[in-house]
Amino acid sequence: MTKKKPADQIKYPRIHENDRHLIEHMWNDEKLTQSEIARKLNRSQSAISRELKQGNIFDFSNLSKRQLYNLEIHSRIKYSALRGQFIATQRSVRRGNGSKLLTPELKELIEHWVNVEHWTPEQIAEAHVSDIEVSASTIRNWAKQGKIYLRPYYRKRANNTDAEKVKIKTQYQKQREIDRLRSKLKSQGILVRHSIYERPPKINTRRQFGHWEIDLVLPAKGKNGEINDKSAILTLVERKTRFYVLVKIDSKQSFDVIKGFRYFYKNYGKWVRTITADNGIEFMSWDFLEVVQQEYKTKIYYATPSSPQERGTNEYKNRELRVFIPKKTTFRTIKQKDLEVIADKINRKPMRIALQGSTPYERFNKEYRNMERYKERYIKQKIKKYEQKLAEEINALKDVNLTDIDADKDVKVDIDDIS
Repeated sequence: MTKKKPADQIKYPRIHENDRHLIEHMWNDEKLTQSEIARKLNRSQSAISRELKQGNIFDFSNLSKRQLYNLEIHSRIKYSALRGQFIATQRSVRRGNGSKLLTPELKELIEHWVNVEHWTPEQIAEAHVSDIEVSASTIRNWAKQGKIYLRPYYRKRANNTDAEKVKIKTQYQKQREIDRLRSKLKSQGILVRHSIYERPPKINTRRQFGHWEIDLVLPAKGKNGEINDKSAILTLVERKTRFYVLVKIDSKQSFDVIKGFRYFYKNYGKWVRTITADNGIEFMSWDFLEVVQQEYKTKIYYATPSSPQERGTNEYKNRELRVFIPKKTTFRTIKQKDLEVIADKINRKPMRIALQGSTPYERFNKEYRNMERYKERYIKQKIKKYEQKLAEEINALKDVNLTDIDADKDVKVDIDDIS
């Protein structure tokens, strides 16, 4: 036995020209109510109400809202089937124009930006790429209709099993032990691994420029689960601007990671305030910690184990990297120049929500120019304060009263005072 659909789920047919003439007769001549007309024509009452409003030929703009609603409903609405049909025809023409815009040139452009450049339809519509003046919903509708081909891309959702939950619990216990040892090291004046919970609120709110997240992307594994290709990609992303940097390293050993970090710091060290990393052994090593904290004077924070959401920006950018370098691929043939091209493509893609349609490249350039101007102003203020202090000391020396010294007074010196 089939269940009857609720009233709000019933799909009624559209109102056609013949229906409009019937509505005109039943409303103007027979003075039927909207619900009675809806039952006779098998339409919804809301559709009849909208039809009466758009086909009304009376103009009561000179009356107030209260005066208008004091009138009887048949006295303030006189329906014209011709007017209703005219408005419906105009709207159908405007709706139909969109389907005629898909040309072979436009189809090729959209498929290039989606399948080759890996832009989303929303990014294409927001940035008006190559004069593609269509909305994101139009592009997706064309893909559903088979008119264009969009490369499918799916995200894997996290679904922790009982075994994974036990593993997470043990990792939390290890983190508590690390915190205990860290406090002991701190009291002894040795290098400290700072927790992400010690990170200042201004870093969490992304209001300050210069705070980075770091991670490693590994190549494909062999049949036995071993990694035959030892090379890796060091990824860094600036939290405020979402600017992405890729560095090719020979292995995930601490000395190779330090070498890749030195390469990054050489190019972007002026704009680094802090680093946030996961609990990978390559970042937890004392060698890496010593280089970051002591050599570069940069504080590094460590996220909670099995909590990638605490470095969400880096994880999101790594998924974008996997569009260009899919999983189960080796990094042997990839060079640093190739990674710089990929990073440039990712940084020039607009981000609709996070950056309000701007690109990470534009935001990063703006922020580092502001930082350079701030540094120049700071240096000028320091020089100005130093000059003022020096002038005050010179004036103090000029004001010394030398008249107290009697130059004509004879000075007697005892022979014993001469050594």
